[in-house]
Amino acid sequence: MTPEEIQQIFFVECEESLAAAEAGLAACQTGTQDGDTINGVFRAVHSIKGGAGAFGYTALQAYTHTFETLLSDVREGTVDLGDALIGLLLRALDTLSDHVEAAREGGDAPADAALIAEMEAAQAGGSGAVPATAEPEPAVTAAPSEPAGQSDGEGGDDLDLDLDSLLDDISGGFSAPQAEAEAEAEKPWQVHVRPHAGAMRNGSEPLLMLRDLADLGGTCVRCDVGAVPALDGFDPGQGYLGWTFAMPASVEADTVRDIFDFVGKDCTIAIGEDEGIPPVEIEPAAAPAPAPAPVAKPGVEAAQKPAEPAAQKPAEPAAPAAAAAPNAPPAAVAAGQSIRIDLFKLDRLIDLVGELVIAQAMLVQRLDGAGITATEELGLLENLTRDIQESAMSIRAQPISSVFSRVPRILRDLASTTGKHVKLEVIGESTELDKTVIERLGEPLTHLIRNAVDHGIESAEDRIAAGKNPEGTLTLSAEHRSGRILISIADDGAGINRERVLAKAIEKGIVSAENQLTAEEIDNLIFAPGFSTAQTISSVSGRGVGMDVVRQNVKDLGGRITIDSTPGEGTTFILTLPLTLAISDGMIVNVGEQTLVVPLAHVLESLRPAEGDVKGLGSSRHMLNVRGKFIPVLSLREALGSPSGATSPEEGVLIVVDTEAAGQAALLVDDIQDQRQFVIKSLSTNYRSVDGVAGATILGDGRVALIVDVDGLVACALPAHERQAA
Repeated sequence: MTPEEIQQIFFVECEESLAAAEAGLAACQTGTQDGDTINGVFRAVHSIKGGAGAFGYTALQAYTHTFETLLSDVREGTVDLGDALIGLLLRALDTLSDHVEAAREGGDAPADAALIAEMEAAQAGGSGAVPATAEPEPAVTAAPSEPAGQSDGEGGDDLDLDLDSLLDDISGGFSAPQAEAEAEAEKPWQVHVRPHAGAMRNGSEPLLMLRDLADLGGTCVRCDVGAVPALDGFDPGQGYLGWTFAMPASVEADTVRDIFDFVGKDCTIAIGEDEGIPPVEIEPAAAPAPAPAPVAKPGVEAAQKPAEPAAQKPAEPAAPAAAAAPNAPPAAVAAGQSIRIDLFKLDRLIDLVGELVIAQAMLVQRLDGAGITATEELGLLENLTRDIQESAMSIRAQPISSVFSRVPRILRDLASTTGKHVKLEVIGESTELDKTVIERLGEPLTHLIRNAVDHGIESAEDRIAAGKNPEGTLTLSAEHRSGRILISIADDGAGINRERVLAKAIEKGIVSAENQLTAEEIDNLIFAPGFSTAQTISSVSGRGVGMDVVRQNVKDLGGRITIDSTPGEGTTFILTLPLTLAISDGMIVNVGEQTLVVPLAHVLESLRPAEGDVKGLGSSRHMLNVRGKFIPVLSLREALGSPSGATSPEEGVLIVVDTEAAGQAALLVDDIQDQRQFVIKSLSTNYRSVDGVAGATILGDGRVALIVDVDGLVACALPAHERQAA
C-alpha cells in the first residue's frame, strides 16, 4: 500500500471520527452525559491526533492535543460539563473539521489561537473541581494521609480543618504502617511497551506514543534490547525493542491505554507497579483484565496490602468493566469485522451485476424465440441474479444519518449569521439508501435548510408575537415507501408568503400578471431560476440561485420535490428519490411501436376495464371506477407523442399507479410484455433530459427502452385542480 493510499485511509477515518464526536456532543447537549458518551468523543479526537502526528500534520496535532486534554479533564470529572462548555466543545469540533479539511486539501490551517485559549481557560477554570455526582472523601481529597475510618463522617467538615493542626496531626498521629502506606501510595508505577512488527503499518509511529508517555510525566527507566538480532538477521520492519516507563502516581492507567488505541493489537502494553509485580497484559480492543489497585489509582487502601498476580486476583465487580465498556470485547469485534473497499471496485461490481441482468434478459429472449422451454433453470438463474444484485446493492447502502449528521453544524453557522436559534429533530436517520444518492444529497439538503432558516423561520421577536416558542424547530425525516425513499425538511415558520412570491415573480417577468395561478403553482415559483424574495443580498441568500439548483439536482437523481406550506404554521419540502440509481424492477409495456418501462414501485395493479368501468368527463377526459373510487385515465400514447397505439381504455390495458404529488391515476398502454429487473441508464448523461422520461434501459433483444417518469408524467398531464383534489 502506497503512502498516498494510507493517507487517504486516515482521512476517511477522520470523517468517521468527526461524525462520532458530533453525535456524542449532540447527545451531551440533550442530557446524555454518561461515561460512555464522553469516552466516545475523547477517543474520536484522540484517533485524529494519533494519525495527524504520524503524517506530520503539526497544526492539526497541536490543536487536537489541546482539545483532547480538555476532554480528558471532562472525562475524569475535573471540569464540569455544563451548557457553556458543550457549546465550546461544539465550536472546537467545527474548527477541528476545518483543520482536517485543510490537511486534506493542503491549504492553510484555520485560525485557532482564540479557541485554544478558550479551551485552556476552561481547563484551568475547572482544574481540581470535584464532579457534582461524587461525594468528596476525606481520606483522599481533604487529607490524603488520614486513615480510613478516622473521618467524622461529615465530608464537608473535614475541608474546614485548620492547616497547621492538620499537619500536626499528620506528623504526630500516624503509625508507622500508615506512613508506609501513604508513601507506598505516592510511588510511581510502571508501564512496559513493546511494539510488534505491524506497529508501523498505516502510518503509525511508536516513537510518537512514547513521547506522549513522556508528556504525561513518564520517565523511561529501561530499554529492553535483548531481542535485537545480529546485523545479518536484522529486519527494519520488525519490532525488537521494549521500553519501561515510570509513571507518576497521579496518572490514570486508562489515560495510558488511550495513547495506544490507535495501533490496536500491534503494540502490547503491560502495567505493573514495579519489577516485582507480574505485568498485566492488556489488549487495547478488549475489556482489560482488572489491574492491581495501585495501577488504576494508587491509594492508601491499595498500598496496605501487597498486589496479587492478575491471574489470581478475583474479578472486580462493575467498576473495571464499566471503565472498559467503550472498547468492544473480542467476540463482538469478530462478529462485526469490516474491510475498506476502494469505491472504484464497488462501482465496477455494480456495473457487472447490471451486465449480468441484461445478459439474463437476453438469454430468456433467445430461448423464447427458439421455442426452448427451460422454466426451472431460468427461474433458478433469475433468483441467483436477484440475490447477487441485492447483495451488491446492500454493500453500497448507507444510513442517511451520514447526511443528517452535518446539519447541526449548518444550524450553528446560521445561528451566528441570522441570529435565529433552531432546534433540530431527526426521524428515521437509520434509513438506508444507495451511497451515490447519499453523496449527491448534501448540496440540495444544505440549500433547503438554509432556505428554511433564512426565509421560513421567523425572528425570535416575531415568533413570540405570534404565540410561538422563540426557538424555531426544523424536522428532518426519512422513510422507505413502495420502493422509494421520502425525505422531508419541515419548519414551523411562517409558511410561504404567496402574495409576496407572486408579486416578485411578476416583477421579474417569470409569470404574467394576467395569469390565474393556484396556491400550488405559486409555491413552485420559488424554483424558477433567478427567483429570490430576499430584501438584501447576504452570505445566506439573495442572489436567486439555490432552489432551482435543488430541483435540478433532485431531478438528476431520478426524483421529484414537492412543497406543502400552510401560512402561519410552516413549510415542508418533500424529496421523493429512488433507493438506487443502478437496478430496479419494472413492467415492460408496449405503446404503439414503442416499448416502455413503468417502474414497479409506482404500480398498484393492472386490469382490462369491464363495460361501464370507464366514464367520460368533459369532451376528452376519462375516469376509471376502481372499487367505487374514480381516478383519471392518462394515455401514454398522447403523453409521449406516439403516432400509434390504443386510443380508448377498452382497446388496451390500464395500469393503476400511485404518485406523490397527484395521487392515483391509470396509465393506458397497448399491452404488457413482462415484469423483470432493468438496469437504469442516465438519459441526461448520454443525451439530455426529457420531460416524462426518467432514464433508459437495454432490453433482452438489445433495443433501448425509455423508463417512464410516472410522477412527472401524471403531474404534467393533470390540471392543477385535479392534482389538488387527488
